[in-house]
Amino acid sequence: MSGGELVLTDIVRLYGGGWFGRHAPVRAVDGVSLRLEPGKTLGIVGESGSGKSTLGRIAAGIEVPTSGRVLLNGKPYAPMGSAAWRRERASIQVIWQDPSRALDPRMPIGGQIEEAMAAHRMLDRAGRLARVGELLELVGLGGLGHRYVHQLSGGQQQRAVIARALSLAPQIVVCDEAVSALDVSVQAQIINLLNDLKARFAISYLFISHDLGVVRHISDSVAVMREGRIVETGDAQAVFSAPRHPYTKALLAAVPAATPAERRAREALSRMETA
Repeated sequence: MSGGELVLTDIVRLYGGGWFGRHAPVRAVDGVSLRLEPGKTLGIVGESGSGKSTLGRIAAGIEVPTSGRVLLNGKPYAPMGSAAWRRERASIQVIWQDPSRALDPRMPIGGQIEEAMAAHRMLDRAGRLARVGELLELVGLGGLGHRYVHQLSGGQQQRAVIARALSLAPQIVVCDEAVSALDVSVQAQIINLLNDLKARFAISYLFISHDLGVVRHISDSVAVMREGRIVETGDAQAVFSAPRHPYTKALLAAVPAATPAERRAREALSRMETA
């Protein structure tokens, strides 16, 4: 595996409009331009309804923008539904919020991982089964390939989803609220796992979340969305330590300070702004 580059330019996504154009269409994404660098994590953060999940689906190639351009390693996506488009899906995988809905309750998790590889004609059956065992060990589920979804905890289910995504050797993984349904302690475990996998395989992540506390622990750079637009971007450390946009400042103010030093820094910044 190796990290891919994803470039989004002037992305617009409209919904609705009503019969005979009586109602203005909703601009879910409104002129967004971003670049995900190879082997890096770009965090997309914003409140519910900000357009971040729509942007994620467009980035993953499973939704078509109304206008704008998406380039994967310098090339536009193939037409949706085409054979070339189906092949591209191996290169960019998605980890969704609810792992129980992403997995088939009728099939053991090992079988689901092997099925994904078979669908993309990867290896022979013996090779796929060996790879399944390796992936389950890698994500901390060694020996559990025979289990069904209902026999796994939420954290284990998400690990299974991650293993299935990795089975296709993706260059980019879009994580759409991938840990928000998990307990805080389990969230930390999954974030650590994703970071370990990025270091090992140089995967690029587009990490979408409403939780700034999670985003700051995984992202190299951050883009803050509001009402379909990007209001602030930059190095993650810079954005979190010295936000420029009032909306970013408001989001950060709602997150409890992780340390007394961070709380003092925020108070000092607030005094400077009101002086």
